[in-house]
Amino acid sequence: MKHRIQRERRVLDLTAVGFPEVPVFGRYQYRAAHPGLATHTHPSTVEICYLERGYQTYRAAGQEYHLAGGDIFVTLPDEPHDTGGHPENPGVLYWLNLRIPEPDGTLLMLPAAQGALLTSALCRLPERHFAGSPMLKQIFNSIFDLYDERESAFRGVALANQLVRCLLEVIHCAHRREGMQCSPPIAALVERVKSRPELDYSLADLAQQAGLSLSRFKIKFKEQMGVAPHDFILRCKMEAAKGLLANARYSVTQTAMHLGFSSSQYFATVFKRFYQQTPVEFCTKGTVTPLRAGEIQPSREESGGQVTPGLQNKDPLTVASGIRSTRAGVMKAAGGNS
Repeated sequence: MKHRIQRERRVLDLTAVGFPEVPVFGRYQYRAAHPGLATHTHPSTVEICYLERGYQTYRAAGQEYHLAGGDIFVTLPDEPHDTGGHPENPGVLYWLNLRIPEPDGTLLMLPAAQGALLTSALCRLPERHFAGSPMLKQIFNSIFDLYDERESAFRGVALANQLVRCLLEVIHCAHRREGMQCSPPIAALVERVKSRPELDYSLADLAQQAGLSLSRFKIKFKEQMGVAPHDFILRCKMEAAKGLLANARYSVTQTAMHLGFSSSQYFATVFKRFYQQTPVEFCTKGTVTPLRAGEIQPSREESGGQVTPGLQNKDPLTVASGIRSTRAGVMKAAGGNS
């Protein structure tokens, strides 16, 4: 059981390898829904989430943000946030918590000025929710691999290099204007499935309508939507099921049949995987998602430090320009290539 939990969810404290500024570094790989996050904060700490696959909802500053695979979500120091009453959905999520250094303090082996530039940029991103890049998955996994390696003279430098690469890539994605766009054929198919989730969709037929081979269609769909086409169709059916059950228009069995499931038992299994409730529980109780607390980390005061003042005072365009012009210099200071 312990090994299964570790495969599903792994959380590191990089303080153990010399990086107290990264008290939480994690990854989950869920095949079923898990309890959502209760409202919590991270003292003096920026949290960066990269959803590599699946769907997830977060809430911050009174607004819900709906992530699809490939998206990034960032919360600021001391900012309350949660999953808005939603579960943690099936999918793959990477996240890290970056504690803001003290004035003139170091960050990831960088000189103080460059560390301050990075943290300032992270606190002044133009958006908190934006499209990421596939490179982030590679970077996050390389950090896990380095952590698991036997200690060596250069492991710390290599970890610092990858952590800086991760932060720079997040900042670069935030300031990238084009984002990820759906091609017209796939956008049309997405709207069709969302509007008629009760139909029985063949991936081969969808690929043909998009003018692609089946293998190419699967790749393109996942690149643009963040999830595989089969998972997207299931998600649309489950959202439709909630609407039908909530309005008491259909029984559980009628809902299962209407949406094309082979049996009400299989429908109930899929429904619970998405929402942590059976359809019967949903009908009797409504949406009641179990919650868990966020990862606990000591506050700045508990660790004897102070919050860095003035991070919100820089103009964001100046910060973005500075990041672009000093990107190579920061990577050189971290001991790697951009």
